[in-house]
Formats: sequence, structure tokens, C-alpha cells
Amino acid sequence: MKDMHKFQVFADYHQFYLMDASIKPNIPEEVTEQDMLRRLRAAPHIVVFHTESAAHVPVEVVFVSEPTEAEGSWEHQAAFSLSLPSGTAALCGCTDFVPDCPRITTAPGSYSGHAYFAGSTSGDERYCLVLWPATTQQVIPSGLSREARQFGDFKRYGSD
Repeated sequence: MKDMHKFQVFADYHQFYLMDASIKPNIPEEVTEQDMLRRLRAAPHIVVFHTESAAHVPVEVVFVSEPTEAEGSWEHQAAFSLSLPSGTAALCGCTDFVPDCPRITTAPGSYSGHAYFAGSTSGDERYCLVLWPATTQQVIPSGLSREARQFGDFKRYGSD
């Protein structure tokens, strides 16, 4: 199973969100050094992704049945988890009106994911978010950034 969606998101204030559309979660206000190194931060039912520019950026969101690496060349990768109890995700820019944001319908539940970042030095930014059911074993992609190894972003799921 591969459910792929492509969007252009206005990353005003250098960020965009993937969240449960029905819950309207609170955006995490505290930003740590680790968050900036990972280029994302999370709270219940929302993940905030940090961009290099405050402009429209292409974002691909892919739901898969098991851990899968994004195709292509990426400068940075970070792991995250997201709970979508409604089964509807919204992809929004920081200043977007949430009811107008694009929606993605998937199975309700908790997801593990990898965020892939590229183009920060060339000015041609792009992002890919790959998510799968959280009960699935997570893979460790090749070419992890030093920051990802340092902060232990990649953990085993479903093995507790």
C-alpha cells in the first residue's frame, strides 16, 4: 500500500504542520535546540516541520503499510510519531486557516514517520513525510545525519 499526496504549502514563519484535522491540537510553543537540529517538534496530534525559507515549499505526504525510505537524495532526515484518531490529517502553513487546509484521509490510529528535507543550500527546498502504522518495526535509513544519531531519533517501535 502506498498512498501519496503532493502539495505546495506556505511555510510562513519557516514552518508547516501535519495534524489531526478533527482535534485542532495546540501547536507546541517551546522550541529546544534538539528540535532545531531535528528540524521538527511534536505535541499530541501535531508535528511542526521547520523550513529554511518562509515561502511556498513542495511537500509530499506518503502513507505506507510498513517502514519505507523516501526515494531520491536528502540532506537531512528525522523521525517522528503522530496520532490521527480521526483518520484525517491536515497539512497547513503556520498562518493558514485550518478548515481550508488540504486533508488526507487514512486509517485512524498512531503513526511512526520519517521526515526528509532537501534543497536548503540550493534554494530549491522540498520535503517528504513518510508515515506507517506505529505497531510496525521502524527502519533506520542509510546516511543518517550526525544529529539524528546523537539524539537517538530512530527507535524501535512495537518492541516494548
